Amino acid sequence: MADEVRGIRVSIPSHPRFLAPVRDLAAWSAEQAGFGCEDTEAITLAVTEGCTNVIRHCYGGKHNERIDVDISFSTRALTIRIDDYGTFVDPASIHSRDLDEVRPGGLGVHLMQQVMDQVRYERNAWGGTSLTLMKHIQGDDHVLRSGELDG
Repeated sequence: MADEVRGIRVSIPSHPRFLAPVRDLAAWSAEQAGFGCEDTEAITLAVTEGCTNVIRHCYGGKHNERIDVDISFSTRALTIRIDDYGTFVDPASIHSRDLDEVRPGGLGVHLMQQVMDQVRYERNAWGGTSLTLMKHIQGDDHVLRSGELDG
């Protein structure tokens, strides 16, 4: 089978109520790429954390800003890119809180790094930050379900 890339791009307002459809899209994409239930849940969590961080830290809780989510997958990997239009955040300044510190929040970066194979922050063409999350597809039991995507 050729390593055909399939994908979808959506733009949402930076409001938490729009996280549910993004979660659904991430889960659907992970399932279509052949990930099992546990990996699908982990990928969905990582995408939710990435979008939540944009809303909270990039846009300061403003609900009228734009977030683009680009999801692509092939027989080798699932890649999710989350683009914001705020100010670029230096990757060296992005870190999670000390795990020994007991309080809510501050673990999104840690969670993303634990469940994804690659977490990368880059300056995008709009001056904001692009977060790329990648999870490699392992083993023969992961098969791109191309027939289901063709309609």
